[in-house]
Amino acid sequence: MAVKLDLEAARKAAYGGLVMGAGGGGLERGLKAAEAVFAVGAPTMVTLDELDDDDQVVVMTGVGAPGVGTTRQLSGTTDSIRALDMVLEAWEGPGRIVGTMGAHQGAGMAAGWLINAIKGLFVVDCQTNGRGHPTVAMGGMGLAGRLDVDVFQAASGGDPEFMGHIEVVVRGPLGKGSSILHHASGEVGGSIRASRGPFPVGFLREHGAVGAVSHCIRLGEAMLAVEGKGGDAMVEAIVETLGGREVGRGPLTKAGTTLEHAWDVGILQVDSSGARLEVLVVNEYMGVDVDGERVSTYPDLIVTLDPKTGMPTAAARMGVGEEIVVVSVPKANIPLGAGVWDAVVYEDAERLSGREITRYALEGAPA
Repeated sequence: MAVKLDLEAARKAAYGGLVMGAGGGGLERGLKAAEAVFAVGAPTMVTLDELDDDDQVVVMTGVGAPGVGTTRQLSGTTDSIRALDMVLEAWEGPGRIVGTMGAHQGAGMAAGWLINAIKGLFVVDCQTNGRGHPTVAMGGMGLAGRLDVDVFQAASGGDPEFMGHIEVVVRGPLGKGSSILHHASGEVGGSIRASRGPFPVGFLREHGAVGAVSHCIRLGEAMLAVEGKGGDAMVEAIVETLGGREVGRGPLTKAGTTLEHAWDVGILQVDSSGARLEVLVVNEYMGVDVDGERVSTYPDLIVTLDPKTGMPTAAARMGVGEEIVVVSVPKANIPLGAGVWDAVVYEDAERLSGREITRYALEGAPA
């Protein structure tokens, strides 16, 4: 059912998106950006069931590792609109372009609705993935390894007074094009805005993370209901709403990430009641090992929370001695796109982390 979005829905989406994006995006920035949306207009969200199979949807996203490298604002709404326009200019095909959707969740997910308010396009209750992911390919909805399918991708970003501004349009296999865009993000400092597609609704029904936006809003509603009641209440609300579990908690004994070719990479170590808990980081949390035994692997949602507030903490902002709670949510409880079941998308994460990921990630994959 079509829903006219409002600032309260955006607030819920920001809270839920902060968790589903594993702490990425920054809550205050996400909330402020949401206010800007409704100063322009109130977009409408629709489900896939309300659209025709040949209606077309464009994916809007960011590319790079914006959490590290520079504090400069390297891209913004103008870049997102430019990326959308470049795809619209390049694409020729059947049906009509009716809306946009995000690649994955984050505290700033409602900020993307500004494009819908400006362009008069629907917000589609679907994402390429219902949780944060470190690569474009993981949000590729099963196309990352396909060499026989061409996808338009466009990107814009950078600061002319810093490392320059860049615009890129690519047509070709999704994996090849996403590598080009990722390299482009590094060339201008680590962050650009991008679009890809469009994709027909019929394809999204089978390969997208259907209902991912409303899923995020429901989580945010549960979080706001316990706001101000303490860290334990917030942790419990997140765990119960998502059907997850607390893996452990304690002080960080090793922290920090490094920027490697536009990848935010590292290993966080936690002293959890004497057990050594390690969280693998490759732009997102990719795995958790306890005393050398793997207990959770992407696309499970792995998120670290502040025990005082229960709110997510981003890896790039952590320091040794900081107390954290590590929570894991099984992949079966998350709306996921088909891209997470493609073995090829884990090659970079395995290479950069030096740990096995693919075998664990694909356990329980659809036949």
